[in-house]
Formats: sequence, structure tokens, C-alpha cells
Amino acid sequence: MKADRNSALWSKTVWPGLILAVAAVALSGCRGGGGSGTGTGAPHSAADRPVQLGPNAAGGGGAGGGIGVGASAALPLDEAALARAIENYRINKKRARSDYRSAGVDLDGDGVAEAIVLFKGKDWCAANGCSLAIFKSGPRGYRPAFRTVRVKAPVMVSRDASNGWRDLLVWTGGAGTAPKRRVLLRNSGTGYPRNAMLEPEVPLGSAIETQVVIDAASAAASSAQGAPGSNP
Repeated sequence: MKADRNSALWSKTVWPGLILAVAAVALSGCRGGGGSGTGTGAPHSAADRPVQLGPNAAGGGGAGGGIGVGASAALPLDEAALARAIENYRINKKRARSDYRSAGVDLDGDGVAEAIVLFKGKDWCAANGCSLAIFKSGPRGYRPAFRTVRVKAPVMVSRDASNGWRDLLVWTGGAGTAPKRRVLLRNSGTGYPRNAMLEPEVPLGSAIETQVVIDAASAAASSAQGAPGSNP
């Protein structure tokens, strides 16, 4: 009888406690493990990583409705290497030599500045804008990565990024029946838009934090406005 009473007491008191303890340990293991979820771990892809502003002194948004981002996005470029790359690019495109404005910005967050180049010559411009090319730096110098036509200054860089590349805010149009508009160039993962005039307008006053990297005054020149039949 005593043995039966001890067995009953064990069943009522000890076993439930052991079961709860084992369940608690298992649940704790499930919560602590695993590499995904909404925790504070590092992002898993380049497109998820924040794109850093340049480390230089503060600068304002300037013309075109940009909002200052609190730190300059501009970074130094190897101007001699960029000039060689632009000359090779011109030869491959079979275009005339052209004046241009350039700015160095780390667009893809890898810590190395890409060169944003806005051409000004008639062979690179039409009435509604000029060719904007982005050159990426590598071990053998700069190489052309992306090109957008029908772009006018000011060229602004946004804090926001699409597919790991900073968004660009530019102007386009203004000739003939095409109104002058401000548009956002977002990287699709394969490149920036081919033609700025086909992108939707971003109204002035929109809440987009930007910084001017190529302003309208420095980009303006008599050669910047090509004839309507020019080939940007």
C-alpha cells in the first residue's frame, strides 16, 4: 500500500514538473536559434544594406528643391583616369569630344566613389537634355556602367537607395511640347532608366532628402543645348 501511495504521489507532483521543464528548454532553444527573422542581425544582401553618405563637411541641398542631407555626398575622383575612360567611351560611341561636369559619389555603398558625368557637347545633347553616364572604378581604372539620356542639371543624389544604388533626382524636358519636369531615377537592379523623359514627375516640395552634386550653373554652357535632331 505504501508503494502504491508513493507511486501516486510521484505521478501527481514530479512528472508534471519534469514535463514543464523539458518543454521550457525546447521552447528556449527554438527562440534562440536560426539565422532569419526580424532580429538585429546584419542584412543578408547588398540591396538591404544602408548606403552611406560621404564623410566630408556638411552641404546644403542647393537649387532644384533638394533638401540638405547633413553631410557632403561628394568624394574625390582620379580625374586623369576618368578623362582617359571618357575618351575611350567617346571613341566607342563614335561621338565628338565634349565638355562635361563630373562628381564623385559612392552610389552603391561599397566605399568607392562612382563618377557621375553629365556631358555638354552638341553630339551628346538634344533640346530636352544631355547624356548622363555613370562610371564605376576598378583595378584598371573607370569603366562605363550606366547611361541615361535627356538629363538636365541640377543632378541630385538621394539618401534613398533602390536595389543597392542611390536614387538620382534630375531635370528633363523643357523643349517644344515637352514640359520641364523633375524626375527620380531609380536603379532597377540592371541599371538606371535609359531615358529620363519616360520617368514620372516628382513635384517640387516632395519629401525627398537630396544633395546637389552637379548644379545648374556649373553645367550651363552654350554647347549644352543641342539641336532637336542631336544624338545624345
